[in-house]
Amino acid sequence: MLSRQRPDHRCPTLLRPGPGVAGRRERRIISAKRGAVAGAVVAVMLAGIALVIGLRNSDRGPVTAPLRAQHPAPLFTRPLASLKAGAFSLASERGHPVLLTFLNTQATAGSEPSRAEIVFIKSMNTQNRRYGLRTVIVDAADAAGTSPPSRGALVNFTFDWALGPSIAVVGDGDGSLERAYGVTKTPTTFLIDKRGIIRRRWDGFALAAQLDFAIRPLVGRGIVASGPGSAGG
Repeated sequence: MLSRQRPDHRCPTLLRPGPGVAGRRERRIISAKRGAVAGAVVAVMLAGIALVIGLRNSDRGPVTAPLRAQHPAPLFTRPLASLKAGAFSLASERGHPVLLTFLNTQATAGSEPSRAEIVFIKSMNTQNRRYGLRTVIVDAADAAGTSPPSRGALVNFTFDWALGPSIAVVGDGDGSLERAYGVTKTPTTFLIDKRGIIRRRWDGFALAAQLDFAIRPLVGRGIVASGPGSAGG
């Protein structure tokens, strides 16, 4: 007599994962979903930051690579820091060598290089003005990391340093002139020849001797000054 076999329910039980395995698998899936969401959020945030930075840079204008010797000097016209109305135009100085320096005019510390540079700039102007040199000081607040000074503050600067009308002082409130010349630090000084071509550039403090030796040939003076026992120039 054949015996009736009972169905074996053990195999399905073995194939079905237990509650511990299923729980771990579910947690891994949830964790993976959360990681994907977090990654997407970070990507969106980074894209937003890049967009903001890009918009800010576009508002400030393109940054020009530092202009070196043999490049034409970008032309500009700026109101003079003077009690009298007027403006300085670089184009109108064609035919004259120009000493153009970007300074932090509002520097107060005695060791600040901009303040020391002003002394040499004044000396170069005094020695070479009668030979045709024109001297311009631009307030480089953007490069100095300070707020642009008011016109009144620039006028006070000219009086504090007794610059006189022979040295033009102009502002650069929007930083466009600094960007055009690729100025990123103060002081930065340029020597421009009569044709409007940059002949020398000094990033940082320039010594009086360096300025003097570069200016002399452009104004028709010899490297060695005339005097007893020396050749005339």
